[in-house]
Amino acid sequence: MKCRILEKGTELYFRYGVRSVTMDTIASELGISKKTIYQHFPDKDAMVYQVLESFIQNDFCKWEELNKSSKDVIHKTLQSLEIMKTTLSEMNPRLLFEVKKYFPKAYELFTKYKEDCIMNSLKVDLKTGIEQGYFRPEIEVDLIARLRMGEVDLSFDPNFYTHSKLSFFDTQQILLDHFMRGILTEKGLSLYLSYQNNN
Repeated sequence: MKCRILEKGTELYFRYGVRSVTMDTIASELGISKKTIYQHFPDKDAMVYQVLESFIQNDFCKWEELNKSSKDVIHKTLQSLEIMKTTLSEMNPRLLFEVKKYFPKAYELFTKYKEDCIMNSLKVDLKTGIEQGYFRPEIEVDLIARLRMGEVDLSFDPNFYTHSKLSFFDTQQILLDHFMRGILTEKGLSLYLSYQNNN
């Protein structure tokens, strides 16, 4: 039952954001009493925390699989867009903004994951790209990795979309393309364009 509650909570939070989805909403969707939910989750804070924890575990597995299946660092970057597309198609853009504002413990978990896993993975990819001759050797890896993370974070801020007519995913795609063209060598740009043309 706990797994069913967690799955339904994840589905609803991702679709509508965490603020508007109550325990009553989840109970009603599952056809169970709110009391049943509280037998597994003491409060909404615990529910949101475990939803983020489950998301992080799944996301980590996807990136591990991507590391194994990628041909090179540019291929990995473009394939990561496909993972992002799937995730973003299921995610309300306000989700992380609301978690940050109303559920600090859950957001702290997500922040730790970004720093310990995503940021470190990005730095490794940048160094690998330099070694392979695809990325410019003079780039400051730590700074550029943080710039890329900042771009992703910015796109989750609802204020960022005030005047935009682009979808969440299209925004991410444009930002990544802009980022890549700033760090690619001629050799890297040639491979990058060949991958894009083959899609």
